[in-house]
Amino acid sequence: MSNLLVWKEKLQRLYAKYSFYIDKAIQFALAFLTFWFVSTKLGYMKPLAQPVVMVVLAVVCAFLPTVFTVLAAAGLTIAHLFSLSLGIAATALAIFVLMFIFYFRFAPKTGVIILLVPIAFAFKIPYVIPIVWGLIGTPTAVLPIALGVITYYMVTYVNESATVLKGLEGGMMQQITVFLQKAFSNKEMWIMIAAFGICLLAVYGIRRLAVDHAWEIAIVSGIVVNMIVIVGGEIILNINTSYVELIVGCLVAGAIGFLIEFFVFAVDYTRTERLQFEDDEFYYYVKAVPKIQIAPPEKTVKTINERQETASLGEAEGKDAVKTSRVRRKESSGKKPEGTAAASQKKGGTEKKEVSQETLTVSQAEEMLLAKSLQEELDIQNIVNESLKETK
Repeated sequence: MSNLLVWKEKLQRLYAKYSFYIDKAIQFALAFLTFWFVSTKLGYMKPLAQPVVMVVLAVVCAFLPTVFTVLAAAGLTIAHLFSLSLGIAATALAIFVLMFIFYFRFAPKTGVIILLVPIAFAFKIPYVIPIVWGLIGTPTAVLPIALGVITYYMVTYVNESATVLKGLEGGMMQQITVFLQKAFSNKEMWIMIAAFGICLLAVYGIRRLAVDHAWEIAIVSGIVVNMIVIVGGEIILNINTSYVELIVGCLVAGAIGFLIEFFVFAVDYTRTERLQFEDDEFYYYVKAVPKIQIAPPEKTVKTINERQETASLGEAEGKDAVKTSRVRRKESSGKKPEGTAAASQKKGGTEKKEVSQETLTVSQAEEMLLAKSLQEELDIQNIVNESLKETK
């Protein structure tokens, strides 16, 4: 568990560092998948169904607010429907206008939900949407979810019934009438809208309760509510559905819900504290649940300066050389011949200069000791010289 928390902190720091680029990449992917869904389901206007066009539109929408992606997707849908039938395109335009009126009035900042719902249906995991937005959203997300469901089933109906709609003999009015009847009399669509709305409200209400593990209870409850409403509605309305897709989709929705909880609401209920205090007007009862936070380990890199190492080695070698020269001079001072007294004195002076130059890098204490030893050597030499003079 601690390793997962460390990875969570690393990912959060990575996102904080590159949030601009990550957000733009997500916007691009969302826009491209939306245009891909529309072109795959419809695709009647061939130039707009080209991958290059979808990529260019996605790049442009990546640098604009999400609402522009919604408008671009609606415009692309109407363009494809126009190639199929003018009447159906006009009807779809009127439906989109009504949708946008409700959208801009009640939930103007939830355009991403309208885009995600058809994509989730295309990947057979639509049950993820109400659970996720019940955890991180508000009840107003019910409206964009409903609009997204209507858009998906409307586009799917046109895709499945394009040949029938084009072959109607009653002209444009007949096409509009059949399109509206079939698109909005789809029982499965209304069951999904009801199930998603009830699921979102249930998840939102439970996860806000002041009980331990409220988010886990909300996720499981949302899965159960989804399955009960969908299965019950299909039994009552006599609709056949794939229970395998329902079960797998709900399990995937639950897994994604727990993943969202791990990144958004990771808390330690074992360290819960309950506080009570008051002021002049109220008593306050507070339940404080600490978050789980683990800082990732930081690596420290020690830099080694090669110049300092070389200087220290050279200083050590210089000290050894000085010590060696001192020992040799002491040994040679006791073996001086009589005829070389003057030369020895001159040599001693020269050696004194050399020693003074070599000891520049030695500490003050060593310099004092070295000077004392040299003075003793000179005294010895003077004594030897005086004895030689007396013998002469």
